Amino acid sequence: MFNIEAFATACQGKSDGAVKELLTEALRNPGEVKQALDAMGQAKPIGEGRMGDFVIHRSPDLTILRAAVPPKFKSPPHNHLMWAVIGVYEGQENNYFYRRGGEGLEAAGDRQLKPADVLVLGTDVIHAIENPLDHTLYAIHVYGGDLPAAPRRMWNPTTLQEEPFEYQTMMQYARQLMGKESQ
Repeated sequence: MFNIEAFATACQGKSDGAVKELLTEALRNPGEVKQALDAMGQAKPIGEGRMGDFVIHRSPDLTILRAAVPPKFKSPPHNHLMWAVIGVYEGQENNYFYRRGGEGLEAAGDRQLKPADVLVLGTDVIHAIENPLDHTLYAIHVYGGDLPAAPRRMWNPTTLQEEPFEYQTMMQYARQLMGKESQ
């Protein structure tokens, strides 16, 4: 059975590659991961474009989140300024990658993650996520640092101009992308 405390301990001080191996092993049975994380309790309410992230572990060198992404959610492009390892255990997460160019960002590919898929994002990666399904996406996100304290950046989804990451603005952009608010 998946044990989140043991998983967090095993991730401490490890590289992104080692964390990918740990998460890949854990997700050999996505149902066990779901059962263990559901038993921890619920996160913030999910709906109207709000994410329901639940912090499982937070320290200066490691953050682990249970991400709950509402149906049809779309984020603006953003970075983390640290490596990230993403593992989906229910639903689908579409990732759209960007690189800096000209006056803003340029598209640089995409990747769909389904249950048991694991993706490593490097320190410099800029991406946006989307849940294309009609039900909530659940994933484990492991970051190589203190994500809430990082001086992250995001990009206006209309102009692709860079600005400081601010959660409320990011959610406003998400609502615009989902057509729930005028732009």
